[in-house]
Amino acid sequence: MRYRLSLNKLVAPVVLFSIFLVLFSCKKEIKYKKTAFGLEYFYYEKADTGSLGKPGYYYLIDMVGQREDDSIFINSYKLGQKIKFVRTAPPFHSLFNGALAMLKTGDSIIIRMPADSFFRPLGQSVPNYLKAKEKITFTMKVKDVLNPEAHLLSMYIYELDKMMEYVKQKKWNYKTDQQTGIKYEIVKKGNSIIAEEGDQVEVSYLITYLDGKIIDRTKPGDKVKYVVGSPDYIKGISRLLSLVDEGSKVQAIIPFAQALGEEGSRYVDPYATLVVEMEILKINKIK
Repeated sequence: MRYRLSLNKLVAPVVLFSIFLVLFSCKKEIKYKKTAFGLEYFYYEKADTGSLGKPGYYYLIDMVGQREDDSIFINSYKLGQKIKFVRTAPPFHSLFNGALAMLKTGDSIIIRMPADSFFRPLGQSVPNYLKAKEKITFTMKVKDVLNPEAHLLSMYIYELDKMMEYVKQKKWNYKTDQQTGIKYEIVKKGNSIIAEEGDQVEVSYLITYLDGKIIDRTKPGDKVKYVVGSPDYIKGISRLLSLVDEGSKVQAIIPFAQALGEEGSRYVDPYATLVVEMEILKINKIK
């Protein structure tokens, strides 16, 4: 598994960016050390406690990336988000992944490497605004290093907070499915006919992110057929179909664990919480 880059919405303290500005002003005087693989690095703060992460661990980092001319091409402070990396296991190797292996919570470091050595191990082309062999610099402050279980727990807690905030803002009169954590509100009651596993259900739907961005929808007058319990569909959708009756309309929030999980898909982000509006048009009972 390669190291991955994603954004996690955690506000960065202004004081850390101030540290970066001081270092930026005297960057020319920095005396780098070099690893056996050629990574240049300089610690400007080294934590007294904490332990190094292992392959598969998650690193939450405040980071500023600069070109050779000192122009900034990435700045987590301006984004208002820490950047999340996953350290990967051999045989995958990159200079940046090697840098992660050196870091623990509380460490602050500057690293320098050729641009292509950062992007090409990821299977990515060097962006047009960078030259392949120019040296890029990352000034980084490690907020946290989490093992996979702790990271997943933090994502569950973060997601639950967002779900609760959403239903409160929308003033839903919702129920919570104890089996899955799905929160749903029936906005129109049906005829009390409930779908069971194996039944075919005809629906129209709208699926969005919590921010309202549309992921998928049926066209007006169209319908889609689901088989309840089929592994071919999002399991949270299948579960929702078993909670509502024919003729009803429902709105629901499906946690990422019941949607497309930690990996997401080509069209859906990793850890995506789905908001679903669905009308149950017809239930075809199995014989």
